Amino acid sequence: MLLSVWHPAFLQNTRPRDAAPKLRLNENKPVLTSFSLERYCREAEQSFILAFGPSSDVAGDQEHDFQDVISRLILALTGTRAAFHLRSKTRSEDVASELVTLFRRIRNDDFTYDRYRPLVKLVIDRKPDVEIWSAVFDLITTLSRATPPASVPAGFDDTPITHTSASQQGAEQTRKLVEERLFEEIGRCTYPSVEGFVEKHFEGKDWTPRALKIYKKIKPRYKDGRWTDFPDPLVQDGVVDWWFRFQDEFLSGERHRYYKTSSPKELTRAEVRRQIDLFVKRNEGPSTNTVHDLKDVKIIGELKESSKDKKGTLLHISRYIRDIFLCQPICRYIPAFTLCGREMQLWIFDRSGPYGPKRFDIHDEPERFIQVITGYLMMNDEELGLDTFVQEDPAGRFITLERGDESHIKLRLELSAFVHQRAIVCRGTSCFLAKTLDSESHNCVAKFSWTSDRRKQEADLLRLAYQRGVQGVANLVGHHQIASIADMRSGLTFGKLYPFRGPPSAASSSQSFPQSLQPSLASRSFSDLQDLSIARKPSKRSRSNNSYDHRTFRCLVTSPAGRSMRTYKSPLELLVVLRDAIRAHKSLYLTGNILHRDISENNIIITDPEKDGFQGVLIDLDLAKELRTGRSGARCRTGTMEFMAIEVLLGISHTYRHDLESFFYVLLWLCARRGWEKSNSATGQSTSQLRAWYTGNYEDIANAKLGHTSKTESGGLLFILREFPPEFDCVKPLCWELRAILFPYRDGLFTGTPKDPEVLYEPILRAFDSAVDDIKANEG
Repeated sequence: MLLSVWHPAFLQNTRPRDAAPKLRLNENKPVLTSFSLERYCREAEQSFILAFGPSSDVAGDQEHDFQDVISRLILALTGTRAAFHLRSKTRSEDVASELVTLFRRIRNDDFTYDRYRPLVKLVIDRKPDVEIWSAVFDLITTLSRATPPASVPAGFDDTPITHTSASQQGAEQTRKLVEERLFEEIGRCTYPSVEGFVEKHFEGKDWTPRALKIYKKIKPRYKDGRWTDFPDPLVQDGVVDWWFRFQDEFLSGERHRYYKTSSPKELTRAEVRRQIDLFVKRNEGPSTNTVHDLKDVKIIGELKESSKDKKGTLLHISRYIRDIFLCQPICRYIPAFTLCGREMQLWIFDRSGPYGPKRFDIHDEPERFIQVITGYLMMNDEELGLDTFVQEDPAGRFITLERGDESHIKLRLELSAFVHQRAIVCRGTSCFLAKTLDSESHNCVAKFSWTSDRRKQEADLLRLAYQRGVQGVANLVGHHQIASIADMRSGLTFGKLYPFRGPPSAASSSQSFPQSLQPSLASRSFSDLQDLSIARKPSKRSRSNNSYDHRTFRCLVTSPAGRSMRTYKSPLELLVVLRDAIRAHKSLYLTGNILHRDISENNIIITDPEKDGFQGVLIDLDLAKELRTGRSGARCRTGTMEFMAIEVLLGISHTYRHDLESFFYVLLWLCARRGWEKSNSATGQSTSQLRAWYTGNYEDIANAKLGHTSKTESGGLLFILREFPPEFDCVKPLCWELRAILFPYRDGLFTGTPKDPEVLYEPILRAFDSAVDDIKANEG
């Protein structure tokens, strides 16, 4: 009898062993005739022999070409009834359990194709199931005796993605939504008991003796183990009154001053209006002005009457930090503090997360209390974490940086960034228009970002792209390394991570990649559709440890100058810019041998096509990878969820097709979300289907995108297109065509990567050309 095969969902729904009928292996029929795996195995073996000969070994990156086929073969065997009834020869388990372990070893790169060739050949020759299971037993026995190799660190191309709060914008920045995302950002990189913190930031400074003198003056008010004039009970208004009386008496002449807001209207530049208990900014002297600009805020303080909700207080103050980083994108870090009841906790938020010393009781440690609250007002710009690389003169702001020939160049910067990120733990990328001193208009873009120091520098990739003749990608003008997390945290000892409890459901589930893929992704491939090979491999789960993520702050200047993609002026300009950006991506990939891997609305700029023939230029190669190079030790990479490809969200290694899928999402996003800013219509929809592209865990988002790209006339992509403003009806035919190219159907949805890039590049560019021509014709 032919053995039945279960769906890969067996990992979640297995039938009890005693509930199944008695099983008998058939000696004459093959176990896997129901699968197309015979074809996959045959293609893999033929490719092996063609490339390496009938008895050669495979090594290095070449193993990846066969890893996917063997993974599917093992999954198919695990899903058979026999696997759940045959007993292991090495352990007191069934064979299915052994095969699951084997599958995990394969996906963790403990893989050599030669070990599996005997089994592959039996499948190809359609041998009876007895012979196949005998080979499976031999394989399990052999591998169980082998010493597992040391685990390989997460590689550059398989680096896990971290969720950030960058997607929450405008009215979506509610406390609940933002704090859920902030929890995901800081939940695994918050250190509350850092040794050496107070010594590094408050001792040995030129202002330390002055702070000590103030403590000696106020010390008579400290008696019997407590501050006699400090409010008791600790109500917020009473604490604020004490704070300002102390400031007026001892600190009125310092360079900075404590302020508060009495209503949300008093704080400008914040995307969401809210009040702040205490904050520090430049001392403006006695003034009746009650309006404060968030770009001037240097330190945030939060006051609570009790210390019961420490996690909630930290998340609450993190919302303010996120806003400050948005207004001051190139500051290095932001100090903060909380006073909950009698307990004070100091924090520094940098791009690798928050950290601080153990909290202390202000009545038990009176000198430290005064040392801290006076020191915050005495610190200079560098001690406050402000940027000191950008300088000012009577003509405005400027930077000086190195060029490739070891010379220096001075450039003027625009005041505000036209690209920035709404997140804390991220690369913090911000872009400013710039110009050389001999130019009357902006001719460069200055990009500031915190990149992993274990990745290849963007400057090196830009030089490589230029040398190889890549077109449509920004050209390097100069660069400079400004600071690093390692330097800013030097001299500190980091202990245990913050013991967060009760994380939001979305946060807890999105910290790791899903255990199972969608059925169509797990069981189907692009090679079913055409004679194409597969180029994909699941990423590995990041290993937890207590070391923080090292980042280096760099300034990189490129040309030409441009404006943000979201400032496009018409549907026609939008399509032309995206088409040219895809042309640039093709040149970068095929000519430069570099994969971008971070396509988003922030990484395409609109430029003058008369200068180099491209109206859309790709920028930001921070996450790019030169093909066929080794892995880096980078532990994580951040990305914008709404533009990530489905397979990338599911942990599969990045390919050029995933970038093309991201271009598709950028198009939909810029029409459905940004289009209403260009529309003559009143308003867009109050709720958007696009929220599902960045809400929930990775699998939730992948599921949403699978649904929105499905082939259905009553739903799927139609739900997204309904959110387009009327002026963008002309773009809808292109969207349908791109969906058909990227997500072809044959008994299910296909998301694999063709070996020949022209299979996708050519029809996609042709579709854009046709849409552009149609719009031009209709316009006149």
